[in-house]
Amino acid sequence: MSFSFNEENTLKIKTLIQSYPQKRSLILPLLWLAQKQDSYICDDAMQKISEIVEIPYMHIYSVVTFYTMFRLKRPQKRIIEVCRTLSCELNGSEEIKTYLDSNHSDEYEIIEVECMGACSGAPMCTLDGKYMENITKEELAKVLK
Repeated sequence: MSFSFNEENTLKIKTLIQSYPQKRSLILPLLWLAQKQDSYICDDAMQKISEIVEIPYMHIYSVVTFYTMFRLKRPQKRIIEVCRTLSCELNGSEEIKTYLDSNHSDEYEIIEVECMGACSGAPMCTLDGKYMENITKEELAKVLK
């Protein structure tokens, strides 16, 4: 197994284990740590998480493939995620997605994702994991310059 959590994340895991009496509850936090560490979640990372939480690898894999925010491949470009759920859609996320596809698809990997939990700040998107709420095409253009 070639994946291991770095020293900082290993310390975080020790703290998390104390906060979650059931190991199964650690799955999502550990997946987030793995993805933040390497930009994606490799098979070895899922195997490592499987060992930590004492749950079969296939269960971890099913969680990773269920949620749109987890990536199984290393991104080749910087990532912009655009929320596509109702609040964001009603407030202009489709125009933002169209703008990005037309103007920035060569520079960024543009991904539509399900609810990102910022409905009061709709429309929203992320750039390399940083939330941008109440975003407009014009504001986004400035940020991307």
